[in-house]
Amino acid sequence: MSHTFNPKIHHVKAACNINIADDYMEDIAKQMAKAIDTEVLMTTMDWKSFEYSDGRVYGARYLTVHPLNGAKWNEMMAWMVETFGPTAHDGVWTPGMRWYANNAKFWFRNQKDLDWFVLRWSS
Repeated sequence: MSHTFNPKIHHVKAACNINIADDYMEDIAKQMAKAIDTEVLMTTMDWKSFEYSDGRVYGARYLTVHPLNGAKWNEMMAWMVETFGPTAHDGVWTPGMRWYANNAKFWFRNQKDLDWFVLRWSS
């Protein structure tokens, strides 16, 4: 049986000690509930979290993921080479690579590769 935290508008307003529109507060309450549920699920399942962003390498767009919470960087690097092949030895200074490891992030040219990485390392 799953229990979803569902704060009522008046609880959030009282906790924040503010007076704003009910529809806006309801939206905030739902976002808070989702964030709390996600964190509880991730903790219970021992899932690792990631920060996502994007960047450019020689003008080409790359999707980045920064592993958090006890990432096993060396194991991840070995898996990356095994799964996607080697990357440039000089970091992001060689253009056109399928992936890079730089600045505590993995940089992916393709969404599919990023998704595969997250599926492998999120549990």
